[in-house]
Order: sequence, then structure tokens, then C-alpha cells
Amino acid sequence: MNLKALFDRRIKGFRAVEVAACGCLIVLVLGVYLAKTAGGREGAEIVQINQDIRAEERRLRLLRAELAHLERPERIEHLATTYLGMVPVPAKREALPEGLSEVVHRGETAR
Repeated sequence: MNLKALFDRRIKGFRAVEVAACGCLIVLVLGVYLAKTAGGREGAEIVQINQDIRAEERRLRLLRAELAHLERPERIEHLATTYLGMVPVPAKREALPEGLSEVVHRGETAR
């Protein structure tokens, strides 16, 4: 079958080329519609994920601020003094790094 016969062949009053072109057009239109729909869905997902990220960042900032509040030295010292009866170590009881071996030695002889 030659090319001219393909263009001249008629199917129910329409040329075969016109029917094939219409079929291709329908497939392309459906493809574009499906791609646009999927793109819109993905765009909505991206917006939702960005909102979730911003909410988590706000929560993280709040938790960091709360942690900074809870770790304040004055607060910890007050709690240790009030509830545990702890007081700062007097200067005469502090050990220098050079004297740690002597402290360990005294601890072993006390056993």
C-alpha cells in the first residue's frame, strides 16, 4: 500500500489520516489533563509539606526557648538548694587536677 493510498482511503466518509490525527489529539489532550492534575496534586502536597515544616520549626524554636529557660544556672541552683539541700562546694574542698591522684589514693586507703 503506497502513501497516497493511505491519505486517500476513507472510513465512513473521513480520511484515515484525519481519524488517526483525531485519535492522537484525544490521547494528547488526555495526557496533558492527567499531567496537569498530577502536577496540581503534587503542588498541593508541597504546600502542605512546607506548612508542616514551618509548624515544626516554630515548635522547635519554642522547645529551644523552653530548654534555655530550664537550663538557667540560677534556676538549677535554686532547685538543688530547695529540694535536694545541695550547696556549693567550699573552696577548701576543691581539688586541683594535679592533686586528683592523691584524692584517689586517700579513697583507696579509706576502704
